[in-house]
Amino acid sequence: MGVMHIHSKDSDGTKSIPEIAKIGNELGLDFLFFTDHMTLKSLHLGREGWYGKTLAVIGYEIHDKDNKNHYLAFDIPEVLPGELSAQEYVKMVKEEGGFGIVAHPDEIRKAIPQFPSYPWTAWDAQGFDGIEIWNQMSEWMEKLTKVNQLKMILSPRSALYSPTNRVLEKWDELNKERRVVGVGGVDAHAHPIEIGPFKITIFPYKVQFQSIRTHILLDEPLSNDFQTARGQIFTALKNCKVFCSHFRWGDAKGFLFFAQSKTEIAKMGDEINSEDEVKFTVQTPRDAGIRLLCDGELVKEAVGNRLDYQVKDKGNYRVEAFRKKKGWIFSNHIRVV
Repeated sequence: MGVMHIHSKDSDGTKSIPEIAKIGNELGLDFLFFTDHMTLKSLHLGREGWYGKTLAVIGYEIHDKDNKNHYLAFDIPEVLPGELSAQEYVKMVKEEGGFGIVAHPDEIRKAIPQFPSYPWTAWDAQGFDGIEIWNQMSEWMEKLTKVNQLKMILSPRSALYSPTNRVLEKWDELNKERRVVGVGGVDAHAHPIEIGPFKITIFPYKVQFQSIRTHILLDEPLSNDFQTARGQIFTALKNCKVFCSHFRWGDAKGFLFFAQSKTEIAKMGDEINSEDEVKFTVQTPRDAGIRLLCDGELVKEAVGNRLDYQVKDKGNYRVEAFRKKKGWIFSNHIRVV
């Protein structure tokens, strides 16, 4: 369990990577993914590694010459040229053996002119590995108005509802063609602002790290060896063995979603043959409103901590769980073929 999409002093954050990693370690996070804008400074300074029991992974956030189409790139040694188009840098990251995630793909916001929206428009780009289905900063800023801004600043996590239908529909559509992992990102900056005589920080790192989290399913415990552990995490991401959650509504550790037939068991990211009778099981660590969807369409819902479903149709199945009528858990897909 960890947090993705974090900015440090290397770009427009407010703390160094070691300082931020210390916070993550204190909160018991297994990993932190750093993605400063157009820089790999800390990677070259050797700051990627273990901080206590927290693994710090360093990539960077790419954008095109117009500061659009933001892309979180990992496993590439150098920053790519700034004049590339989104189609070009997605292709180059893939060709260099890297891993890339489309950042805040569906932003729509107008409340603060100096912070415009940065949606992803280059859907014809070939080779991205995943998309952020939930971005904390995007949703917060999308809901911000002059009337509610004080409340939003003082209680930022409570404003989060769920991933938008826009991004979920796009994600389901993409997964009909190929596996595209869905992750949650916080887009942490810890911005300081002044309100009259007071200076406060919007979204301190500690607060953001207790909001949207990404959970990664491993076949074996996370290794103590840095490179091995790093490889385990990226293998799981590439194989869509992932779900995301909003920590404010409860720790999602223990969430289960799997399909079972007489001969095999499939977990998130797997596929299972429909020729044998297939049954889905969903279990949540707390009572919730549970929704099972196939290719984006609701097939069954339940209230409590368990849902069972006998499969009737082929397709890509995923789970949504809500608490207090707000999004809590969003799984990746299991394919019934």
